[in-house]
Amino acid sequence: MVAGVICIVISIVSFIPNFKKAKSVKEKWAIFFDFVIDPFVGLASLFYLGLLLILVGLLKVSNLL
Repeated sequence: MVAGVICIVISIVSFIPNFKKAKSVKEKWAIFFDFVIDPFVGLASLFYLGLLLILVGLLKVSNLL
């Protein structure tokens, strides 16, 4: 679970500067959807990997896996 949190933090930290550079709301939505829709490009894949690692960790803690 710790590795999942680390992956999510790294991906969010890389996302925030691009989000702050956008000047209009339309550009911010475009950057957000680019981050969410393109999961296998760049550091956005770390976000989804982090979610998977947290899910597996929670399942192991609850003895469901």
